[in-house]
Amino acid sequence: MASATRKLKLIRKRKQGRMGKKRKADNRENGTTKSKAELFGDND
Repeated sequence: MASATRKLKLIRKRKQGRMGKKRKADNRENGTTKSKAELFGDND
């Protein structure tokens, strides 16, 4: 059987996933504003 620590780590990892940890981190790093190319098309 898994140790109490292993169970706790797994529970926390799954909880963070449900909270959108990866999505929020990506937003912090890259922002949510679309680039000019995405908004208007890349004409250059």
